[in-house]
Amino acid sequence: MLRVIGLIVNLALLVSGQGATIGMPFLKLGVGTRPVAMGEAYTAVSDDANAMFYNPAGIGMMGLQFDVSGMIMTLFEDVSYISGATVFSVEPKGRIGIGLAGSYLSTTDVARDEYGNEQGEFRIYDALGAVGVGWKFNSYLSLGVTGKFIRSRIANSAAHSVLGDFGLKINPTKFVYFGLLLQHLGTPRIFESDVEFAPTTARGGLALYFPSGRSHLLFASDLIWPIDEPPSLAIGAEGKLGFLPFEEMGGSSGFIVHGGYRSGYHLGEWGGWSIGIGYEYEATEVIHLTLEAVYFSYGYLGSSERLSLGVNFRPD
Repeated sequence: MLRVIGLIVNLALLVSGQGATIGMPFLKLGVGTRPVAMGEAYTAVSDDANAMFYNPAGIGMMGLQFDVSGMIMTLFEDVSYISGATVFSVEPKGRIGIGLAGSYLSTTDVARDEYGNEQGEFRIYDALGAVGVGWKFNSYLSLGVTGKFIRSRIANSAAHSVLGDFGLKINPTKFVYFGLLLQHLGTPRIFESDVEFAPTTARGGLALYFPSGRSHLLFASDLIWPIDEPPSLAIGAEGKLGFLPFEEMGGSSGFIVHGGYRSGYHLGEWGGWSIGIGYEYEATEVIHLTLEAVYFSYGYLGSSERLSLGVNFRPD
């Protein structure tokens, strides 16, 4: 599939007469604390608002619920990244869901003249807005698509791109999920004469979910293959320990622990490893509040920390 996409890109460049590169690196940054804490092994999981970034087909399997999540991330001290997403059902039986999402990455740099003298700071940003839909066709199959609009700016130069994600999610048995996704397929962004295509990526995943009352165990793995890099393997796990309701709290609660690893980060002993913790408070039988934090190591390059808050409404 990626070879076909690469051929299409090359043909387009031959017709236009322009050279191009694979760019938009911010699209490779993990979104959401829970997916990142699981090493981004999330294609087959995608059972919350993060499905907007990892597999829109998951929206169709969420049933009658409303989920919203927001994330704040710091990266290498001078880069900030915020994102948010919400998904909700628009069909009485919960077989069709819609999602909205957005993200904004920003930093600053110093402009210099031809002699290296500083001319002041300028801002760099990448902004993304997305809408997605998931359809559950039967008890085990769901399809999904996401449309994304990107606006990027470097100083006084701006560029745009329109991309799409196409995914499916399969639940053949009670505890097993499969996911497939073709991600970031679309138009290039052009800064003056520089042409950049998005890092189109194919993902395939497997998830095993074992519930036990208010607790559960979740294991997942993904094969991730960007068009401009060798394939990488992601593995992750999640454990939730739920507690019975406390009268003084008015609801039940639970602690969540995540761990994961993604190959391809060879800059240091701990490159590619992630760990996360979370706390879920079930205010009522249908309203759940979640606070999660994750630490991800880039090895010698440093690390990133993410913090997210989620609200889930589950009437069923």
